[in-house]
Amino acid sequence: MAIYSLNLTSVGKTTHAAGTAGAHMRYIGRERAVSEILAEHMPHDPQAARTWMDGHERDSRKNARLCDKLRIALPRELDEPQRAELIRAYMGELSQGRVPWYAAIHQTEKDAHNPHAHVVIVDRDIDTGKRVLGLSDSIRDREKKGLPGPSAIEWVRERWEHHANTALERAGQEVRIDRRSLKDQGIEREPQIHIGPRAQEIDTNVRRPESKVVPSPSPRHPDRVIDYPMIDAGRTRRERNAEIIDLNLERDARSPLFQTRVWAQFEREQRAKDRIADTQIIAANRRRTLEERRIRRSFAQDERELRLRRDAEGQFTRDWTKQRFAPEQATLKVSQADERDTLAQDQKRLLGRLWAAIDLSGRTRQRREEERQTLIARHAEERRELSERIRQARTAQAEAVRARYDGQQAELAEAKAQKLAVLRTRHESERLKDDAVLQARALDREKARTVLQQQIETQRQAERSQASAKQAKVQRASPARSQAAQDWSQTAQGNDNAADADEARKQRLMERWRKAREQRQDKPQRTRGRGYGHDMD
Repeated sequence: MAIYSLNLTSVGKTTHAAGTAGAHMRYIGRERAVSEILAEHMPHDPQAARTWMDGHERDSRKNARLCDKLRIALPRELDEPQRAELIRAYMGELSQGRVPWYAAIHQTEKDAHNPHAHVVIVDRDIDTGKRVLGLSDSIRDREKKGLPGPSAIEWVRERWEHHANTALERAGQEVRIDRRSLKDQGIEREPQIHIGPRAQEIDTNVRRPESKVVPSPSPRHPDRVIDYPMIDAGRTRRERNAEIIDLNLERDARSPLFQTRVWAQFEREQRAKDRIADTQIIAANRRRTLEERRIRRSFAQDERELRLRRDAEGQFTRDWTKQRFAPEQATLKVSQADERDTLAQDQKRLLGRLWAAIDLSGRTRQRREEERQTLIARHAEERRELSERIRQARTAQAEAVRARYDGQQAELAEAKAQKLAVLRTRHESERLKDDAVLQARALDREKARTVLQQQIETQRQAERSQASAKQAKVQRASPARSQAAQDWSQTAQGNDNAADADEARKQRLMERWRKAREQRQDKPQRTRGRGYGHDMD
């Protein structure tokens, strides 16, 4: 069944953090998710498209609307080339070849059952830089500019409905999508609520979700909270959808149409059987997730303890190296201080100062400065040599510790991988059995549907046969009456304005009815005899 889903949002410089638009380009174009990229007036490469978007953000004014984002559900009835052509035709009409757009189609692996497209539109004319689509304009502004509407979102949704239905018709599919709500379509059915992928994953494979009270502060209401337990009354989204489906089936079961009641009863019976299989499979999925998490948790504890021992031993070796070289560092510090003091005392002697004062050439002062610089350079070299020896000792100790614990980590990782491989092999065989159960259940449902459809068709044929036989019997029993009824039916559809002709025609019909009634009588009409008084005479 084709599903209609189109969501339109925007990214602005004042409403979003810097780089949000570029990050979105990288996200929708990630290699493991995207199957095909379409673009016009923008680079096809995701990284180049992000760079282009970042440059557009830098060049835009401080309160600019950077881009508009579309998330569209693609019809599953179309193949991949048809979906790409659908996006290309749709965006070709929207953009008119004047604005840049970028589309990433996700329809493989996890998205195989949920094909969709992410579209980014930069509403700026490539020549003039002015807005073309006006997706952020109000209804009044769009009317002034002569843009289709009434609103931008309504126009975007209507054009997608048109293009998608055109593509489905071209592909020979009978299904169609409809952007209207169930109420607007005249369908008396309660709409279901959306279940996101994270909630679906948790409910199916992890555990039953539980509602919580979530803080939701705002500038006006900083203490605002959302009490979800009170809103959902302890029900999950899956459970609420099941209640909605049961409610719709209960409503259909009271329908005046026989076929609707029959199909509602059929769906209720099938859903009861599906619920048993789904409950068992969900319980198995949760058990498998729990088993895998237990293994990971146990190995995570071992890995944590191993890291703690490694870090403790590494810290011990660093402290031991520091203590080992501490005496040598202290000795070097003292010896260098003594040498500096000795040189300073020698240069401060009276004779030396006097000779430096009377030496007009300055050679004495230059020699003394060279002695100080030589001593400083030698001390620096000694300290560097000592620091290098300490560094080498620390590196050797760290490498020894790392080599010892790397082997243990490799053994632990190998044991973990082996245990997980065994567990996954067993889980895979269980999943194959679950898939077989689901396939058998789907086959049983389809068989039951076929049998019910055949029974309904047989019942219809029997009813049509009975009606035909009854009509033929009536015609054989009273041909005059049948002819009169046929004439009456034809006369009732005539022109009401010819009153005189109708009156005469009615008189003739009544005469025919009277003759037909006389023909059906088995005995002649009795006449009333004379009374007792006449007999006595």
